[in-house]
Amino acid sequence: MIQIEPLISWTWTWLFAIAIILILGVQLFWILQAELKASRKVIKIALNTLFSIVLLAYLLQLTWTSDRPEEAVLLHSSSSTKEKVRFWKDSLGIKKSVDIKNYQGEGNPLYLLGSDFSELELLKLGDRDIQWVSDVEEGEISFLEWKGILRKGEMQRLRGRIASSESLKISLSQQGEILDESQSELNEGTFQLEFPAKVLGRNQLDLMVNDSLYGSINFFARPAKAIQYSLQFAFPDAEIRNLTQFLINSGEKVNESIDVSINSRISSGSSASDSLQFLIIDPAQLSKKSTQEAIENGASVLVINLNDIGKDIPAVNKAFETKFNVTRSTPEESREVETDLDAYPYEFESVIAQKQLFENAFAVQQIGNAKLGVSLLGKTFPIKLAGDSLRYQAIWQKILGAMIPQESGSIELNQPIFTGIRADIQLNQQKFKEDFVSVESDSIFLRPSLVNPFSKTAEFVSLDSGWVSLSDSLEYYSYTDNEWPSLQSSKMRADFLSANSQSDRSSAALENHQKISDWIWYGLFLLVLTLLWLEPKLLK
Repeated sequence: MIQIEPLISWTWTWLFAIAIILILGVQLFWILQAELKASRKVIKIALNTLFSIVLLAYLLQLTWTSDRPEEAVLLHSSSSTKEKVRFWKDSLGIKKSVDIKNYQGEGNPLYLLGSDFSELELLKLGDRDIQWVSDVEEGEISFLEWKGILRKGEMQRLRGRIASSESLKISLSQQGEILDESQSELNEGTFQLEFPAKVLGRNQLDLMVNDSLYGSINFFARPAKAIQYSLQFAFPDAEIRNLTQFLINSGEKVNESIDVSINSRISSGSSASDSLQFLIIDPAQLSKKSTQEAIENGASVLVINLNDIGKDIPAVNKAFETKFNVTRSTPEESREVETDLDAYPYEFESVIAQKQLFENAFAVQQIGNAKLGVSLLGKTFPIKLAGDSLRYQAIWQKILGAMIPQESGSIELNQPIFTGIRADIQLNQQKFKEDFVSVESDSIFLRPSLVNPFSKTAEFVSLDSGWVSLSDSLEYYSYTDNEWPSLQSSKMRADFLSANSQSDRSSAALENHQKISDWIWYGLFLLVLTLLWLEPKLLK
């Protein structure tokens, strides 16, 4: 089916068309009145009419639908080198490449090469099948994510990917103190860093790659609600005594219960009903009613001091309907996960709903609003007795930080957030007093989650840079164009591809519309004008 897509607006197209027809009428009248041979009149009328028809057709731009699939086109940014464009054309088997600034709507699918495309340039692509060519420079970070807001004491987890042909040392430091460091995976370049949030309020960390500063990691730590730790064990030992003392010295509320016989128990410490509940137990407490009630009420339960892995792990799964699975990793009686820190010769298998730490010697799973953790680690108190109390503290902060009980009124906001680019926020609480959240002086309206009745989400665009106030008492950091430019490009690319994949691209919208090439038009104009110029010279 032939359609008309005028080169200019319809109003101007009609005006030019009327003018062309009037001029042609005047020309034909002049030719018919001229004292010329009949043959010359016919030739002049034909050439002038042909020129007017070509000019009208060029203004109207006739298009038609073709069953032949469109040819793929490689679109590249102006910063892409000729060598890079040539390499990707050969690799993808594409014949045509176009600078996106000169793109006129041809081609499908479109392969985008580069990352420095503007939003206006991307909007020109329309409803095309778009594939983005991954072309990351050596040493460039292509992915990075961490929590923008978390509670003090909660584990901050930073995940990323860096392009490198070799393993790199990745570290995070705060005011000169190394919080955590890791080596990137040799082939994939992925890395992960974890540490507890110790500083209340604004936090600014340095991300180092092989001792070179790559950028700042900013997040906000809000005050945490008090936690009531309840230690319940069948019999006392040095591990329990040292852990209890560590929690008390850290300013935590601790209640300790030791079974001395079947019907007798010794309890010490105070309990607070308004605090978040955190139970630390041994396998003997699994079947007790208090443990089951704690899980139902959203408490965190940590199981330590396992004796028989083959019986204790199935007992945990039976009691809480979990899926903790372990495999023996060594024939030895124990395995070393860190210097002077041993574990049972087993590893937790990787499960989607679980998180593992300490070389898979510790695993935690979310059960509704509760958390259940199981530790295969051996005794940790010898590290403290050896004088390394800081390392002992770091081990338990890592374990407890991964299991901080969930509290009502939490806010989830992933970083990095960039000025002018869409971001997502999620609020979790049992009762919502308002249906909006305040960002600086603006109000962002929340929509209920289709999955969780206690959760609402919203999308917003951060208009300010630097630290931005959120809901009066909180803040988040908004990065500028100069901070993490590779991540900003990746974020914009991901948002664009997501919107493109979700758009309603009907079969009619993706039909292959063909039109006459501009080169053919230029050739027709050149031919007709040449004939008009030659006619009076050759036919005198």
